[in-house]
Amino acid sequence: MPNPRHLRKSEKALKRLQRRASSKKKGSANRKKAINRLGRKHLKVSRQRKNFAIKTALCVVKSNDFIAYEDLQVKNMVTNHKLAKSISDAAWSQFAQWLQYLGKVYGKTVVAVAPQYTSQDCSNCGKTVKKSLSMRTHVCGCGATLDRDHNAALNILAKALRQAGIELNTAGHAGIYAWGQTDLCSLMVTSLSKPTD
Repeated sequence: MPNPRHLRKSEKALKRLQRRASSKKKGSANRKKAINRLGRKHLKVSRQRKNFAIKTALCVVKSNDFIAYEDLQVKNMVTNHKLAKSISDAAWSQFAQWLQYLGKVYGKTVVAVAPQYTSQDCSNCGKTVKKSLSMRTHVCGCGATLDRDHNAALNILAKALRQAGIELNTAGHAGIYAWGQTDLCSLMVTSLSKPTD
């Protein structure tokens, strides 16, 4: 699902309402009304963002039994003033919270994976291949060449399965599918069971 960018779409209206509020005389009834209008607009954007996070999380939880995602440190990421607005507008933290909550409600397994090296490590051989953010293709010496995000998704899934204690048998023919992709994983499994001691 594409990010609807509720804040970006409402920016012009918010700026206009902000200018109107600041132009009114302090302490006047008109200023109070203008501030109230501005507050309602901010509240609307906030509710739109929350609604999108809930609907998207619900869609993911209902259509999958096992959900793995990167546990991104959003607080640290928003310190970058160039990206802060876009990151906040995407509501990543809210989405992750609703994933966890709805996973419990529907009895689905939701695993948050540490984000370190998910896009740098090769999903095929495990070797670290350093790349800048502008490099969108993962190319490894082992012969693996795939989209950077595809490589990261495979790493996230593998980490999450290990974290959840699920064994993989690669001899079968039942594919694991990640949400949003038709065949993201070429990883084949026949059994997803807890390891026996």
